[in-house]
Amino acid sequence: MKKLVVMLMLMICGLTASAQVQKGLSSAGFNLGYGFSSKNAIIGVDYRYCITDEFRISPSLSCFVKNDGLSAWALDLNVHYVFKLSDMFGFYPLAGLDLSFWKYRYWEGGSSNKTRFGANIGMGAEVYASDLITVGIEGKYNAIKHWDQAILSLRVGYSF
Repeated sequence: MKKLVVMLMLMICGLTASAQVQKGLSSAGFNLGYGFSSKNAIIGVDYRYCITDEFRISPSLSCFVKNDGLSAWALDLNVHYVFKLSDMFGFYPLAGLDLSFWKYRYWEGGSSNKTRFGANIGMGAEVYASDLITVGIEGKYNAIKHWDQAILSLRVGYSF
């Protein structure tokens, strides 16, 4: 219920906000998420650059917080095609590449490291809370050998 109230307040505050997707604009953001198969919390940062009014690239760095001995760092390069439904709201399909560095620590004290290439496909939505602040949600499927999983994340971004 709290999340719904906060989202509604952001939407009301953003009634005068304009869409932050214009050619040449950039955004830096902070992400919190969850990997459903690995059961890892995810903390990350990203950068978005609008190549056109609809098309943008989004490199990101994420840390999969250690859970049951499993942790990882992931570098993603995704592309978004943004559909602006209004000056306050947009959604986007995404596709991209992933390079992840997985580490598993065994209970006996040993560890195993794996580097994997993968692909991302998903969808996101964002509310333009003000001319500078964006709040969004993103769901994606991360296809990686032995670590395929769905990922859901929340993002707060600052546009410049």
